[in-house]
Amino acid sequence: MKNPGILILLALIFCFQNTTAQQHKFEVGVEGGAGITSMWGNALVTKYNDPMIGFAYGATFQYNFPKIFSIKTNLFYERKGCVTRGTFLEPSGFTSGIFISRSNFDYLTMPVLLRANFGKKLKFFINTGPYFGYLIRQTYSFKGVNFPKTTSDNTTYFKNLDVGLTMGAGISIPLTKELVLSWEVRNNLGLYNISKWPVYNNGTLNTYSNNFLLGIAYKLGARAEASK
Repeated sequence: MKNPGILILLALIFCFQNTTAQQHKFEVGVEGGAGITSMWGNALVTKYNDPMIGFAYGATFQYNFPKIFSIKTNLFYERKGCVTRGTFLEPSGFTSGIFISRSNFDYLTMPVLLRANFGKKLKFFINTGPYFGYLIRQTYSFKGVNFPKTTSDNTTYFKNLDVGLTMGAGISIPLTKELVLSWEVRNNLGLYNISKWPVYNNGTLNTYSNNFLLGIAYKLGARAEASK
């Protein structure tokens, strides 16, 4: 069977057939982890900026439909941004040192995700949906050879709102009947220009992050048929 579409269809049918009913209506918990974050949207930020380590952590809430699908949201404190590395050049052309600068964007973010769950005890899941972010603070730091580290608050230069698309996949492992451990790889693609000022070559400034989230949640609201 060489048709990949047929293989994918058969795999989905297998997953649906091997998915048990979701016995609890709600799950509440906490999630968090490190990630890789960068910026995109114009040629300058793509050429001169590199990804940096970010993070996201906070509370999570999930409503489970009777089977397969769920609605999930988080309230995260999340750091996004990028880093720039370069060299100081003397008039003679020789390198006299290096510098590094960081642009940190600290957000409160809330995704609204449609989630599909597959499996019985060990569950695999995929989710997608929009996210909304509110900028708490933006800081720019600079440090170079023979230059002390300086940090400035540039929050007023950027819009308060960030909007984008979230996609993720992971696994959830039951620890007890009510307690579940999860691990997820989540991608957040910013679709909204966050700069208040004109951007180089009529471009935009957008956020981007990949987060690796470890979570624990407590199940509530057992369905009547599950409690019998």
